[in-house]
Amino acid sequence: MLTHANFMLAELLYEFWPYQIFRSVFFRAGMTFLSAYFLIVILMPYMIRYFRRKGITSDFVEVTTGQQPYSGPKPIMGGGLLVAAILFSLSLWAFWNQFVIALAAITIAFAGIGAFDDIAKIRHRRRIESGKEDKKSYADKADGISGKFRLFMEIAVATAVVVGLYWFIDIDGHLVVPFIPLKWWYPYLPRYIFIPFMVLIIVAGANALNLTDGMDSLATGPILTCTLFVAAVAYVGSDPEFASRLRVPLLSADLKELVIVSAAVLAAGLAFLRFNAPPAMITMGDLGALSLGSLFSTMFILAKVELFLPIVGGLLVLTTLSTIIQRTFFKYMLHTRGREQAERVRFFYRAPYHHHLQSLWAYSETPKKVVSAWVEIQKRIGIRPPGPEDQLMRNEDVNSRVVWRLHMFSIWMFVLALLIYFKVR
Repeated sequence: MLTHANFMLAELLYEFWPYQIFRSVFFRAGMTFLSAYFLIVILMPYMIRYFRRKGITSDFVEVTTGQQPYSGPKPIMGGGLLVAAILFSLSLWAFWNQFVIALAAITIAFAGIGAFDDIAKIRHRRRIESGKEDKKSYADKADGISGKFRLFMEIAVATAVVVGLYWFIDIDGHLVVPFIPLKWWYPYLPRYIFIPFMVLIIVAGANALNLTDGMDSLATGPILTCTLFVAAVAYVGSDPEFASRLRVPLLSADLKELVIVSAAVLAAGLAFLRFNAPPAMITMGDLGALSLGSLFSTMFILAKVELFLPIVGGLLVLTTLSTIIQRTFFKYMLHTRGREQAERVRFFYRAPYHHHLQSLWAYSETPKKVVSAWVEIQKRIGIRPPGPEDQLMRNEDVNSRVVWRLHMFSIWMFVLALLIYFKVR
């Protein structure tokens, strides 16, 4: 088994001043948070200005220059600084044991996949603007790499990490099932089921966060709530006394380092909100969404709370399911009613679900051309959509209302998951 590496700043401080506080989890978590937070806050404005000048974006909007307020497209790939800040702060304050190394590896690997996709989008946009390629009439963003190729790379990376976790690190196939006490049922998955299941969780978590990153600051909510949940589980579960009192699985003592990793992710998310809150100055792009999604999904696996990810990350599930339902319903209508009817009747006005909410809350003097089957179902059970007096004129106000309602949904799911894990179960 791997042992932790003691080259961090905290260990150096302990060598000069042998006070136990320098090895304390709370001290190191706090310093990790501050290191990552201020690094992002200081460097992000420079990154934004540089990306604006270079046209690092996938949106088909003219880039403006000069001293006037910037009105061009939002730059992408802001997640690159988040990943760098997380890894840098961990190099200063975390014990690099086998779990931290595994998390760093999958974060870097998925960041590479996301960066590859983002760069392909930027190049595609530049080819269209230079006249080398024609723009599709319905497209408002440039295309990246093939979805199937990206999925193949994600599965390959996730499989390599899960196999490594299974064979070389202290992790097994036991699952904590929500609502069921351990003494009643603590199922064990053999490796031929465990490995594909864990790969599914990592890939699904990464892509669900990428789908959720479709509105300013929306993806930050699940990042913060999922990370906080894992931090709480890891801290309690790696302490024998707390684990015994609360009747939760006893985890390896080395997993307490997940608290340090969580502090870095929390700092990155909160610092990014300064620049990504509506109206956003920059987005994290596929680079940030895929890397952070795979990071906290793997943390759930290490803490043995894989089955709690759909609860804490309820918004991620809602986003993904709404997209799947929308596509399935369209194909069904296309084959049974024809294209004209399929174009006119959709399950949601738009997908993912946050775009459906945008359509609900945005005021328009002209009637909607699309009929939503979901809205019609809600009407039949007495749930009415917002009326004109409740709708909003400005897109900024609509986005703000939708984002904050979904942020509250994420917080409620976080509280629910804590209650289930520490009390109900």
